[in-house]
Amino acid sequence: MGTSPWLIFLLCSGVGALAAVLGLGGGVLLVPIFTLLLDLPIHQAVALSLCCVMATSVTATSRYLPDGLVDLRAVLILEITTIIGSYGAAVVAGMIPDRVIAILFACVMILAAAMMLVRQPGNSNDKHSERHRYPLALSGSLLAGGLVGLLGIGGGVIKVPILRLLLGKPMRQAVAASAMMVGISAAFALLPYLHRGEIPTHFLAYAALGTVAGAFVSSRLFHKIESIYLKIVFSLVLVYTAINLIIKTWD
Repeated sequence: MGTSPWLIFLLCSGVGALAAVLGLGGGVLLVPIFTLLLDLPIHQAVALSLCCVMATSVTATSRYLPDGLVDLRAVLILEITTIIGSYGAAVVAGMIPDRVIAILFACVMILAAAMMLVRQPGNSNDKHSERHRYPLALSGSLLAGGLVGLLGIGGGVIKVPILRLLLGKPMRQAVAASAMMVGISAAFALLPYLHRGEIPTHFLAYAALGTVAGAFVSSRLFHKIESIYLKIVFSLVLVYTAINLIIKTWD
C-alpha cells in the first residue's frame, strides 16, 4: 500500500491512452496493475477498474462523437443486453473465488486477441446481412456485459470484435462505438460493488484522473494511427496481460 500516488497516476495515464485508441475501457490492464502493484483484492481491483473505465469512456467519446465515428444505432441496440449482463454478473461476482475470476479473465483476453486477427468476412456495406447478424451480436453483447460486471474490463475485448466481424464496421468505427459502450456498461456494473462497499476510494482520484489524461491525449491522435496497427497492438497487449495474470494466479 506504499505505492506513490503519482506512480499510479502515470501508469493509469498510459493505460488510458492505450484504451482510448483501442476502444477498450482499460480494465484488461488496470485490474492486473491494481492487484499486483496496489495489492488490492481482485474484487476491489475490479470495482476501481470500473470507475476508471467510465472516466476513459466519457473522455474518448467526447472526441469521437463530434467526428461522426460513433454508430449510435449499434450502440443503443447492443447496450440492451450488455447492461443486463453487466449488472447481473456484478451482483453474483462476490460469490465467485478470486482464482476462478483470474483464469476466466486470462482466457477471455487470449480469445479476443485471436478474434481480432481473423480476416473480416463478407461485405461491410451489406445492410441486409447486418440486420440478420444482430441477434448473434446481441448474444455476444450479453457475454460482454457479463465480463464487465465480473472482471471490470469494460467489455471492449468482446465488443470490438463483434462490431468488426459480425456487423462489418470498419476498425475505427468499431473502436469509437466500443469506447462509448464500455462506459455505459461499467456504470451499471459498478452499482452492486458500490452497494457492497468494495470501491477503494483512497486510490480513486489518482487512478481516474490518470486514465482521463491518457485518454484525452490519445483520442486526439486516433486518426493518425492505421487500423492494422490498432489490431496488432490490441492483440499483443491482451496476450501479454493474459500470460502475466496466469503466472500470478499459479504462484
